[in-house]
Amino acid sequence: MPNTPTLRALILKCARMLSEGINQVLETENLNYSLWQVIYVIHFKKHCTSLDIAEYLNVSKPSITKRVQVLEHMNLLTQLDSPDKRQKMLALSPLGQQVYQTCSTLINEFEQQLLGEVAKEQQSELKLTLTLMMQQLQQIKSRVI
Repeated sequence: MPNTPTLRALILKCARMLSEGINQVLETENLNYSLWQVIYVIHFKKHCTSLDIAEYLNVSKPSITKRVQVLEHMNLLTQLDSPDKRQKMLALSPLGQQVYQTCSTLINEFEQQLLGEVAKEQQSELKLTLTLMMQQLQQIKSRVI
């Protein structure tokens, strides 16, 4: 079967399609997936710096800085006092908390729709496989650095 896609190709295509689907879901809140990721990380960590977010998402700090500026303009973030004046400590504003709850519900509904035909045991196997792959990637990354 020479035309069978590789696992890598399937993962990349799935990630792109998932991102596009989440973008559609978030349109109603004037957000996109990259902005949502920042909101999610801040909610998950309670408060953090742009550098913390960049490291968590494995992206550059300048790309996070741009996203943070957009979210601040939308009044979804607030700055907290920080011992290190060079880094802003970020948290979700009350409006940001509301938007998080709304978007989280929308994304959960989208995920349920997406996985509706996938058996629970298949979902568990997929989570385990992806977790193992991410661990391997992290180990490879730390060996290179």
